[in-house]
Amino acid sequence: MKGLYGKKHFDIQLRRLPEREAAGHMVRIGVRACGVCGTDLHFLREMDEYTPMGHEISAVVREIGPEVTRVKVGDSVICEDVSPCGACPSCKTGQYRLCRSGYNLDGQPGMADEMVVHENMLNPFEGIDPVTASMVEPLAVAIRGVTKLALRPFASLAIFGMGAIGLLSAAYARAMGAGRIAMVARDPDSLRNRAAAAAAADLGADEVHYSGKDGYLEEMLKGGAFDAAIVAAPPSLCGEAMRVVGYGGNVLCQGVTFGGDPFARLDVSAMVLNKNQLLTSFAEPAENFPLSIQMIRSGRVDAGRIITHRVPLTGTEKLAGLYGNDAPAIKTVILCGE
Repeated sequence: MKGLYGKKHFDIQLRRLPEREAAGHMVRIGVRACGVCGTDLHFLREMDEYTPMGHEISAVVREIGPEVTRVKVGDSVICEDVSPCGACPSCKTGQYRLCRSGYNLDGQPGMADEMVVHENMLNPFEGIDPVTASMVEPLAVAIRGVTKLALRPFASLAIFGMGAIGLLSAAYARAMGAGRIAMVARDPDSLRNRAAAAAAADLGADEVHYSGKDGYLEEMLKGGAFDAAIVAAPPSLCGEAMRVVGYGGNVLCQGVTFGGDPFARLDVSAMVLNKNQLLTSFAEPAENFPLSIQMIRSGRVDAGRIITHRVPLTGTEKLAGLYGNDAPAIKTVILCGE
C-alpha cells in the first residue's frame, strides 16, 4: 500500500503504508481516482505537518471480509470519508449529521493505490467512468447546501466562489429548477477564473461578476435582489452575500479557512428587519451520495465538466504549477490505479 501526504510549500511525499487486513466488515478497495479538494490545497499551502491527502474516492472492491454483505469483489464503489455510525444517540433520533462516532478513513489517504475501509462507507455504482465518479463527493456537498436553502422553483441564487463546490451548486440548483443564477469570483483576468467562467456558463449560470471590480454588488443588484446566496468561498464574504439577498432571503456559508480571515462583518439589525438568516453547511457525516450518483449517471449534472486536469499518483509535483500559481485549473483528479 502507498499513498500521498502533503504539507505547505506543496511538499508532497508518496509513502509506503502498513498493510491492513480486510477482516470482519472491512473491505479492501483499489483506488481508481481521487479528486483534489480545496481542503487538500489548504494543506499544501498552510499545513506545517504532513497530512494524508484525498477523500473524493472512486474505487473497485478487491477483497471483502467474512462478514461483509453490502458489496462484492469487482464492484465499482464511491468511498465516503466519514459515515454515520447508525447507533449513537444522534443517529437513533434521526440527527445523523451530528454523529461523532461514525466510520472514517482511519488516517488513510484517499490518494493511494488501495485502502481498507468499513463496508458501510461504500456506495456501489454503475454507468459512470471512474474519473467522473470521483466527483460524487463534491456534488454531494453541493446538494446538501442547495437543499438546505429550500429554494422554490425559479428562485434566484447568487453563488460566491467559482471553485468546484460553487460550480456544482450552480449545476444542481439549475437542475432543480432555479431561476437566475449569478456567480462571483475575484479576478476577471485570472486564468483559473476564465476557465471557471466557461464551465459556469455550461453548467447553468447566467452571470459572472468579479469582486475585484468596484461596484460589483450594485451591478449584481441591477437584475433585482436574490432570493438566496451561497458562500463557497472564504467566510469573510458572508457580509457581501447578505447585501445582495432581498426580504426573507437567506445566505448559506460552506466556505472555511485554515489560515485566512474567518470573520465576516454583518449588519444584524438589517438581517432582523429583513427576515434574513445566515445558515451553515458542513457535509459530514456523508449525505446524498446515492442522489449524487443518480444525478451524474442520468446526465442531469455534468460533473465531469469541472475536471480540467488528470495527474498520476507518481506525478503530483505538477500540483504546485497548477495551484501554486495562476493556471486554468479547476478540478484535478489524481489517477491512482486500475
